[in-house]
Amino acid sequence: MKTLLLASALFAGLFVSLTAVPVPDPAPAPYHAFCKTMLFAGPCTDIKTMLVTQILASSPEYTLVSVVPGFVKANHTSPKTPEGESIIISLNPTILTGGCRMSALSTSNGFTSLFDGGQNYCNLYNLVSASGLMKEPGFMEITNEWACLGYGLATCS
Repeated sequence: MKTLLLASALFAGLFVSLTAVPVPDPAPAPYHAFCKTMLFAGPCTDIKTMLVTQILASSPEYTLVSVVPGFVKANHTSPKTPEGESIIISLNPTILTGGCRMSALSTSNGFTSLFDGGQNYCNLYNLVSASGLMKEPGFMEITNEWACLGYGLATCS
C-alpha cells in the first residue's frame, strides 16, 4: 500500500510539475543531435550541488560554464567528439512531492552530427550516474527516442 501511495505521489508530482512550471529550454537547431531527459525526490539545491561537483571533478571532459539559480551550463568534449556538446540543465521543484524535475539538454556543436549514436544521451547519463544521483531515492528517468535523438542506439560507458 505504501509503495502504491509513493508511486501515485511521484506521478502526480511529475504531472503537476510538467504542467504548472514552464521551463524555458532552448530549442536545438534541427541539424544538430540533441537530448532532453529526470525526476528526483530530493530538493533541487542538493541535485544542483551534486551535478556541479561531478562536472568539476570530471575536468577536462566536462567544463563548467555557469551556475545560476535553477540552471547549470557546461560543455563536454572527448576524443570521440572533439567539436563537443553544450549542456544546459534546468532544475525546477515539484509542487506535490517537494522533489526536483531536471530537464537537461545536450546539443552537439558539430554540423554533421545529427545521428550521434546516443552521444548526447550518454553525456547526461554519465554525468548523472557518476554524480550518484541515480542512487538517490525517487530517481526516475523519463525519456524516449522522440525526446532524445539516438536514445535507442546509446551504449554509455
